[in-house]
Amino acid sequence: METRTGEDPIGDAESARSETGSQGTVLDLGDDYFFSVHGRVEFIVFEYRVASLVWLRDRTVHTIDTELAELRATRTSGAHRVPGWEGESDLVLDESLAVLDEDTRQIGAGIIVVSAAAALESLMNQMLSQPSDTRLHRAGLARKAEALAARWQIAINVTEFLEDVAWLRKRRNAFAHRLIEPPPTSFPLVNGAGVLSR
Repeated sequence: METRTGEDPIGDAESARSETGSQGTVLDLGDDYFFSVHGRVEFIVFEYRVASLVWLRDRTVHTIDTELAELRATRTSGAHRVPGWEGESDLVLDESLAVLDEDTRQIGAGIIVVSAAAALESLMNQMLSQPSDTRLHRAGLARKAEALAARWQIAINVTEFLEDVAWLRKRRNAFAHRLIEPPPTSFPLVNGAGVLSR
């Protein structure tokens, strides 16, 4: 699996389809990872959750793009302008465009990342099924990944596995911090195209 960088899409619906093909399933992306030497773990709930997030991400992007196209058409036609308040009318519409294309798009992408991380943690908790693993259920995503990687050294590429978990964890945390305080201008979570950037 290709190592992701900060320039990759925050939602990987397109890359998932390109890697698995149009008939591929979400699980195809995880087969190299989630295989225990003691037998397969139940994936059904995890698959449903991730498939739901892919669907939600696609619908969100489509809805935002459709709404933006309609607002831009209105801006071009001038149908939104109130006589005597043309300048103010333009400002209101421009603000709506900016909020939709930046804030709404970024929040939608962040929700997908946070939910994907939660789905992965839930799956990891199922895999951490030994009696001594109870304490790990309360640990963070990185700690769970490290524990599982130590057990799967023969079955997986540990470095790649931990890098991909770190990729997801970094973006989940970035979104959470972005909700708390204004982002620095030098490190936006996503740009207008919904792509992570430095």
